[in-house]
Amino acid sequence: MTRKKLTNRWCFPAAALLESFGEGEWASNIGAVLGVSRTRVQQWRKGTTNLDPYTADKLAIKLGKHPSQIWTNWFDLPEYQQPQETTNEQQ
Repeated sequence: MTRKKLTNRWCFPAAALLESFGEGEWASNIGAVLGVSRTRVQQWRKGTTNLDPYTADKLAIKLGKHPSQIWTNWFDLPEYQQPQETTNEQQ
């Protein structure tokens, strides 16, 4: 599956990243840790920004976490789904 297709189908709320920081943490400090601008962090605080799986993974790693520790639906991505077994009746 290509990045473009995944981006259209799966989004992870950017605001979930902010839960790893204290409530009063400055946006500039959060941005420095994550490698993004202060303005971007302020946009995330509004709760309307979603991340594609590739960006979400990259940012989670910068926090020293696996993305599934931030987004509980991480393993719902199609690439992580186990193939369904077929029975003789279905073949």
